[in-house]
Amino acid sequence: MMHYFANGDDLEGIGALGLDPWAILAQGLTFLVLFYIVKKYALEKIVTTLQERHKKIDSGVRLGIKMEKELEQLQKTIEQKLHEARLDADKILDDAHQESSHIIKAAEEKAANKVAQMLTDAEAKITSDMEKAQQKLRAELVELVAAATETVIEEKLTSEKDMRLIERAIAEASR
Repeated sequence: MMHYFANGDDLEGIGALGLDPWAILAQGLTFLVLFYIVKKYALEKIVTTLQERHKKIDSGVRLGIKMEKELEQLQKTIEQKLHEARLDADKILDDAHQESSHIIKAAEEKAANKVAQMLTDAEAKITSDMEKAQQKLRAELVELVAAATETVIEEKLTSEKDMRLIERAIAEASR
């Protein structure tokens, strides 16, 4: 077997392939030493770091799933609250329409009562003015009748006779 590991001059065995068995052995030993150093000093830290990252990623994924569920629940709650708010707004609008209708009816009734009161006051004033005018007309009529009577009779009547004649004339005129 020695002749397989012979120098590269005789090109038989492994040497014919261009491989040096001592170089392969040295590279293997270097690999084992490097593997031992990495395992002893770095591999544990690398594995620990990878495990921590894996835990963080898992907790992040779980947190993301939890947040998605909370978001869905929040959206349902928001939709429900919006629906309730719309119903409340509709109720408030209906109440406002009803209240405004009542206010309008009350204002119309108040205006009608005020108009009726104004008409009553106007009728009373007209009646009062008519009575004053009638009294004034009676007084003028009395004066005219007295003047006409004096002219017709051609004498001055006493106030007693004058009053009786005037009252009789007024009574006849009133009929």
